[in-house]
Amino acid sequence: LTRNSTHQTTFHAAYLQALCIIISQVINDMNWTKSSAIAEIVSSIAILVTLAYLAVQTAQNTDAIETQARQSLFESAQFEQSIWLQNPDLTILIMNSSIEMSVEDKVKLDALMLLALSKREFAFRQYKAGLLDEVTWNQEADLILLLLGSERTRSWWEVIGHHGFDSDFVDAAESIIDNQPLHPYWEGLRNW
Repeated sequence: LTRNSTHQTTFHAAYLQALCIIISQVINDMNWTKSSAIAEIVSSIAILVTLAYLAVQTAQNTDAIETQARQSLFESAQFEQSIWLQNPDLTILIMNSSIEMSVEDKVKLDALMLLALSKREFAFRQYKAGLLDEVTWNQEADLILLLLGSERTRSWWEVIGHHGFDSDFVDAAESIIDNQPLHPYWEGLRNW
């Protein structure tokens, strides 16, 4: 619990304790029928207060989980970016499909694409579970379109890449790239 929620819980407990003391004093002066009715009212109020408190806690917990999912994606993106920066030769191979690739190049590019799309699959799973907002998922979907937006990466996906992922993510990725032209980023990067 956070410090604030601990203080709230302490306040609620003290409030209920004071209420119980007042009620017990009233009960001493009343008969059992009236006492039972008052006890039922108090218990109903206590239940409503508890439910309201739990609703607030659940909302705060959901926000924390969404924040954690976004933070995880951010950290993963930083790691992925460092891999791209360490391997500019792979970016060159993505930009220019006329360059012949060695077996080593194919293995490296396959590993990089699997890494990059695995991050998007994680985002897809978080989105489907309701732990990631639609705006963030749409940003990840745009990156799928970018990653699979060159002749070489589109060919990789069609021949072997899609085998590395679960079918629901493959379906999602294919719906993103279906009938889409190659991404202008790669040609722009090559020619600027």
